[in-house]
Amino acid sequence: MYKIFSTITFILLAAALLGSCQQKEPYSSGSWLTEAEQAAFKRKIIRYVAELPKHATYATRFEPRFDTPYRDLAEKTFLDKYYRADDGYIYFEVRKRAPSLKIKYNATGGRLKLDSLDNIIEYEEIYRTWKMEEESLSQKTRILFPKMIAGADLSPYYTENSKEELIIEFPDRNVAYNVAERRWTTKSQTN
Repeated sequence: MYKIFSTITFILLAAALLGSCQQKEPYSSGSWLTEAEQAAFKRKIIRYVAELPKHATYATRFEPRFDTPYRDLAEKTFLDKYYRADDGYIYFEVRKRAPSLKIKYNATGGRLKLDSLDNIIEYEEIYRTWKMEEESLSQKTRILFPKMIAGADLSPYYTENSKEELIIEFPDRNVAYNVAERRWTTKSQTN
């Protein structure tokens, strides 16, 4: 009787473990980072990925007087996806609540490299989605994120190419990510 009970218990535990492994997404930030590490990562990138706080400019955004607003913005930002590639790049996707009558979010996907002191030495945002409801955003970014990591062409998902379905808001014909300035700029700003 004890042997049968042990065997059944072992089978149930093994099935539960296998089921939980299969359900875990490979790019889930929780698969790579603890909650504390996720919070630290969001604080590290928030001055790039978030909108400027009141009275801040791109030239002043790193001043200590903006620490509190940026900390608050980091707490309202979700690190949904994360991946460390063999070439040293860290790919990420953050989700932020967007202004809307219904609850909607937009997501920003990008990549960065850190030096040996954990400072950002390269930073680039690859896409920013249109605002959409969470389930729709999740479905679309499950496609975008692996393609971004693979270096695939994301232009079929740009507004001008995706027919009636709004997926990637930026980049587009007029807005591109300026790697040197670490921000989205319009063509008129770069000329």
